Amino acid sequence: MLLGVDVASVGGARNIDWRVAKAGGINFAFLRSNYGDETDSIFKREWPRLLDAGITRGAYLFLRHPLKSGVYKKGIKPPASPTKQAEAMVKLLNGLGIEPTDFPPIIDVEFSGDGRTATGLSAAECLDRVREAVEVVRDAYGVDPILYTSARVWRDDLSNLPAPDLAGCPLWLARYPFKAGPAQLGAALSGVNPPPIPPPWGDADNWWMHQYQGNAEGCPGFPVGKVDMNRFNPMVGADDKGARAKWVRDRLAGQDLGDFQAERGLVADGVIGPRTFAYLAWQTVDRP
Repeated sequence: MLLGVDVASVGGARNIDWRVAKAGGINFAFLRSNYGDETDSIFKREWPRLLDAGITRGAYLFLRHPLKSGVYKKGIKPPASPTKQAEAMVKLLNGLGIEPTDFPPIIDVEFSGDGRTATGLSAAECLDRVREAVEVVRDAYGVDPILYTSARVWRDDLSNLPAPDLAGCPLWLARYPFKAGPAQLGAALSGVNPPPIPPPWGDADNWWMHQYQGNAEGCPGFPVGKVDMNRFNPMVGADDKGARAKWVRDRLAGQDLGDFQAERGLVADGVIGPRTFAYLAWQTVDRP
C-alpha cells in the first residue's frame, strides 16, 4: 500500500520530521500552498524539506469562492478572482522551485460550510471558476493540474455538470471510510472500497489518490497536530481499455513504460507509483 498525507497550517502540525514519515511508510505528501491568494504559513518551510527527504511532493490551491452574505470570519478577506488565486500559486511555486519529480499543481475543488448555496452562485458559475483556475495552470506549465474533489461535491455542489474539458485532469478524491482519530495505516486499508468517481471521469478506476481519513493523529513523523491520510492507486502497465490507461498511453506517446522509467533514473518495473505518475503528469499532450 502506497500511503501519503496532506498537510495545511490549520491542522496545527509542528516539528514535522519527513524522514521519519518516509521510514514509517509515507511515500508522497501534499502541502497547501495557498488559501485563495494567500500563502499557507507552513509551505515555504516544508516544501524544500520534502524534497530533501525524497518524498514525492505536491502543492495545492484551496480555491476560495465568495460568500453571498459578504460576511467573512475575522482576519479573512474576500477571495480574489480564480485567476489571481491560481497566479499566486504559480508565482510561489516558480519562486521556490517545482521539479519533474513533483506532482503538477493541484486545485482543491470543494465548498466549505453550507456548500455552494453559501456562495449564491449557480453550479455552472462555480464550475466556470474552476475552469478559470485550471487555465492559469495550463498556461503556466503546459499540463493539466490535478483536481482534488469528490463525487459528493460534484453531485451536490456542481450538479453533476458535464466537463469534458477537465477529464484529462488526474483525480485526487475524498471519501472517508475512517473517522478522525488515530491514523489508519497499512493493514487497516485492506478491503477499503475505492472512492466513487464524478461523472466526467467515466469508469470506476479512473482515480489516482484517495483521501481516506481526515484529521488523523499519530502519523509517523507528526508528533503534534493533525493530517489527512491518503493512498495511491498504483497501476501495472497501461494495456487495458480504461480511461486511466489511456491517460498513461497518451503521455507515453508510444514509448515503452519501462524505457520511460529507466530514462528518468527510476526502477524500470512497469509499475506506476507516485514518482512515475509525477513524471507522466508533466508530459504534454494535445487536449480536445
